[in-house]
Amino acid sequence: MRKLVVTTFLSMLMATVIATVAYSYTITHPDLKNAHDLAEQAIKQVEGAQHTEATGGVDFGGHANKAISLFTEAQKELAAADEYNNSHQKKAKPKQ
Repeated sequence: MRKLVVTTFLSMLMATVIATVAYSYTITHPDLKNAHDLAEQAIKQVEGAQHTEATGGVDFGGHANKAISLFTEAQKELAAADEYNNSHQKKAKPKQ
């Protein structure tokens, strides 16, 4: 049980650190921003389920931690997609 509590705490801490890094870039595309926010909500839901697990709930066998990692990776990819989109948009040529 103690190992489970420590593992849960460390995974929540790691997810928080990773999420903080993911927020260092501000997503400008509204659809990508919405998807990023939904992934953040999903992370919080999984962390809530893990908290319930730590207090005597269901054992997720490491799959909840994997889901958090994948949602976090998705957030990074959404930020990268937005950054790419912003840097590759056709810029209006100045009038001469």
